[in-house]
Amino acid sequence: SCTGAPAAPVAAPAEGDSGAAAGAVPITIFSPQGTDVDLETNSFTKEAEEKFGIDFTFQTTTFDGNSAKEQRQISLASGDYPDLYMLIPWVDQFSQLELLKYGQQGVIIPLNDLIAEHAPNVQAALDNYPLFRAMTVAPDGNIYGLPQLIECYHCSYANKMWVNTKWRDALGIEVPATTEEFQAMLEAFKSQDPNGNGQADEVPLSGSIEDYGVRPLSYLMNGFIYSDDRTYLILNDGKVDTVANKPEWKEGLTYIKGLYDAGLIDPGAFTQNAEAYKKIGDNAEAQLLGAGAGMHPAIFVTVGPEAPYGADYDAIPPLKGPHAEYSTFLPNTVPGATFVLTNKASPEAQVAAIKLVDSMFTEEGQLRAHFGEEGKDWRRPQEGDVALNKEVEPIFAVIQQPADAEPRNSSWGAMAQY
Repeated sequence: SCTGAPAAPVAAPAEGDSGAAAGAVPITIFSPQGTDVDLETNSFTKEAEEKFGIDFTFQTTTFDGNSAKEQRQISLASGDYPDLYMLIPWVDQFSQLELLKYGQQGVIIPLNDLIAEHAPNVQAALDNYPLFRAMTVAPDGNIYGLPQLIECYHCSYANKMWVNTKWRDALGIEVPATTEEFQAMLEAFKSQDPNGNGQADEVPLSGSIEDYGVRPLSYLMNGFIYSDDRTYLILNDGKVDTVANKPEWKEGLTYIKGLYDAGLIDPGAFTQNAEAYKKIGDNAEAQLLGAGAGMHPAIFVTVGPEAPYGADYDAIPPLKGPHAEYSTFLPNTVPGATFVLTNKASPEAQVAAIKLVDSMFTEEGQLRAHFGEEGKDWRRPQEGDVALNKEVEPIFAVIQQPADAEPRNSSWGAMAQY
């Protein structure tokens, strides 16, 4: 990966001071903003303004993807669009079709020359990562926007199954390897009072219809036939086919219906929203959830050092069924762009903006912009620290903030994730 010097810290601006130096280049940014962040007063905003000579003005949306997309499209259709869009792909981003459409209309400007002249780290990524280049260069040869280069490891194989290890250990149950063993585990969760409160209130398995990987059907069906949780299409001898009319699919549905009829799957798994799902995982009176479908456990249970149940769930491998043992679906990175400059940006703004994003393609720039301030939001590795993959050297560790702490407002978070 590329490396570069970190942004130099600067003193916090005085009350009412924008933090921008006299003669700074004005740049209007359209971006999502979380409830725990104020981009106008954010400490990284102030550092970036100082370092790159920028005076930012923000047009913000929420993290609601539908609303964010609608507001972005309205801005483009009305002509009242900003100098720069900096988006978050899992909220909203420009599609490749939109990039080509607005690029050929002249609304979006090509970045090719700006990258070649002012963005050595972006250029290195284009040169060294063929997939990144393929996602970035339009059919006409222009680069109309930049996607995020970084891989989202917890997003891969989103259809995971997380099992309550505390319950499993208490009942002496091994990690289930087959669909039959998984059913037996759920039956034990339902009948053997693993939460110890003397009530039959356990929810053996639940899920949701909102968020990623939360539909239990896809994980369970892969013990019978491949399921991608979206199109239900496969290639058979080079021809597109569907799994939904195969005998194995019907047998998988019979298995899942059997779990449902036995009270092993929460009926809400097929109807409830994300909030209702998490209420089960976070139930204060007693721990209720035995297993939960989801990309990561924070979808259905609060995690963190002070969360009572957050460390109790571990992902189990795909199950072997009567016909198959498939890995769950691995989606490709969605092509598109999160960094897009428009024709309203002055030449000076174009250069400043490309230098800003280029800094985010460095290790130091990424740590500061994405994660916050060293020593307050993250720290360097200490003796004995190991990475999730023990074959690589650790780079940093996030410093957990107390549950009742005020938001730090010290980074751009996923908006700066490149």
